Amino acid sequence: MATQLPNIERVQENVRRMQAQSATQDDVVGYLKTEGYTPTRFEAAVASAKKVGGPPVEAGFGRSLMQGLTFNTADEIEAAFRAGAISGPEYQNQLSRVRAGIKQYEEQYPGRAFTGELMGGLLPTAAALIAAPFTGGATAPAAAAGAARTVAALPTLGSMTLRGLGYGTASGIAAGAGGATGGLESRVMGGLVGGGAGAVLGAAAPAVTSTIGTGARKFAQATGMTQPISATDKARELIAKKLAQEGISPEDLAARQAAVVKALGGRDETLADIGGESMRRLARGSMAIPNAAQTDVRQMLTERAIGAGPRITKDITDLTAIGERDIGDVAAEIIQRRKDAAEPLYKQAFEAGEVYSPRIDELLAKSKDIKTAIEVARGLPQFADLPANSMLLLDKAYKYVGDMANEARKAGKGSRANDLDTLRNDLLDAIANKETGIPVYREAVNTFASESLLKDALELGAKNFLRKTPAEINREIKKFPGDAEQQMYRLGAVQSVRDEIFGMRDTANIADKFLNSREMRDRMRTVFNSQGEYETFIKNLERERQMAVTRSRIEGGSPTAPIQQDIAELQAQSPSEMLAAGAQMAGGNITGGAINLMRQLSPRLQGMNENVAEQISRSVLDPRFNQQQEFLMGLTPLMDQLRRQALQQQTRAAGTSTSAGQMVPGLLAD
Repeated sequence: MATQLPNIERVQENVRRMQAQSATQDDVVGYLKTEGYTPTRFEAAVASAKKVGGPPVEAGFGRSLMQGLTFNTADEIEAAFRAGAISGPEYQNQLSRVRAGIKQYEEQYPGRAFTGELMGGLLPTAAALIAAPFTGGATAPAAAAGAARTVAALPTLGSMTLRGLGYGTASGIAAGAGGATGGLESRVMGGLVGGGAGAVLGAAAPAVTSTIGTGARKFAQATGMTQPISATDKARELIAKKLAQEGISPEDLAARQAAVVKALGGRDETLADIGGESMRRLARGSMAIPNAAQTDVRQMLTERAIGAGPRITKDITDLTAIGERDIGDVAAEIIQRRKDAAEPLYKQAFEAGEVYSPRIDELLAKSKDIKTAIEVARGLPQFADLPANSMLLLDKAYKYVGDMANEARKAGKGSRANDLDTLRNDLLDAIANKETGIPVYREAVNTFASESLLKDALELGAKNFLRKTPAEINREIKKFPGDAEQQMYRLGAVQSVRDEIFGMRDTANIADKFLNSREMRDRMRTVFNSQGEYETFIKNLERERQMAVTRSRIEGGSPTAPIQQDIAELQAQSPSEMLAAGAQMAGGNITGGAINLMRQLSPRLQGMNENVAEQISRSVLDPRFNQQQEFLMGLTPLMDQLRRQALQQQTRAAGTSTSAGQMVPGLLAD
């Protein structure tokens, strides 16, 4: 018995007496330790006693053993005996006290409590071990194996049936061969007979024991001996099982989601979006059953889908530092900022006077376009008397050639535009040559070439951006020598993408447009100034796609066979099974038909299906991040409990299958 659980009222009275006698805090703490308490646990025990209407009932190893043996219903049974009733306020008070004692024992001695529950579940296996001397030892190996196996996932009846078949076959072969008399031929035949019979009985044993256990629980609930599971608890149990199927712990999922929100920002994501396909199927099943949450959830899904386009647009503009401003305003701001930054650089370059370079002389002598540019510039009075190699005239020539290249490009004269781009780059290299030229001029040009060049780059970037190949886009960007022009080109591309999104009639599945094509991914990569910005954009697109998938699962199509399978976990059996129950009674099987009919009607009469569906819908389709975190962390104790029950269930099944497997060979041996 746990020493941590003495009579709480007695300990409280002793503490009051010590305090009345001016005992020190250390003396009080020392006394509490002798009673098995720390100050924190003592305060919790006092609070628990007040909450349940009396001190917790002392618990120990024996009570944990009974919990495991009785499918975790020993607490309800004990409360019924203490209260002398199977319902009412006194029964609830006694049940609270018993459960409070069990909880305190589990907190103080978790290892002992788990061992007790496990041993309760192992009693069928123990029975198989006891029967071993009478079956030639055939049951011992399988029983030991069943007790040693640790489960990582919640078992299904199908998986236990397969295991039971194996246990039953093995024990049947051994028992049949061991119990046979005569020579080798007789023992082989006995093993074959025993194995065949053991396979059938061993496979059936888990289903039989599961049915008996379920029936016992249902009977106890129907008669009021135990309280039916609430809709909230049933919903939490189903959600926990889905997480187990996905191999995700609630803590890991909560931590993963918190990291995503911290790194990428918030989204109206739900547990159905982040919890895997099993969680989506559960959400689909809950929303297929009429319930009070449907209107709110469907409205949320619709609003979330409508907002996909604006959210993706915001991602693009935020990551490229454009924001919600008009593209024209952003372009004007870039032009002015670049112009201001380039002004002192141009001033420094112009102060250098003239450029003496063989390459400059060669270009001035051979290039008709440069000569034309010089003559045009000299048409202005302030440039009329300047030599052709002066920085002021060379700057005019450089920008004039750039304007001609852009005009040719607009006119569709690609070859001419390429030739002029090459000439412009040659002229820039000659002017800014580190040894014979003025290097600062290149820095000035990269900062700001001319307003017309920047506007041309903006227009080119916006023109048919989503219809150009990634290679074509990269070629166009590289034709602009300065960072300013390249920035304006990307700005035009952003404008093109924004216009495309705003022009789409349905943006619910917009993420697929940008994710499903390798070419589209590469095209979008050119919009961003860095790989980090692009990767963040793609991650947010993937989040949008998951949200779209959730909506399509819930809203798409009629309740076909897969959806009916999802509903089956929440809802009672189909009307066809109710008709079958009626046919049983009409055929003379009154008892069996009535039992089946009550099994169909009971959940409906209790209103359980709709309530469970509502709780699931509100839990797994809630887009509020803080509520998700709180809900997931609250699932951890339930997940631990389900794992313990799974282990108990499997060990019980192993024991019963092993014992059943050797039953027929044992009878034959007699």
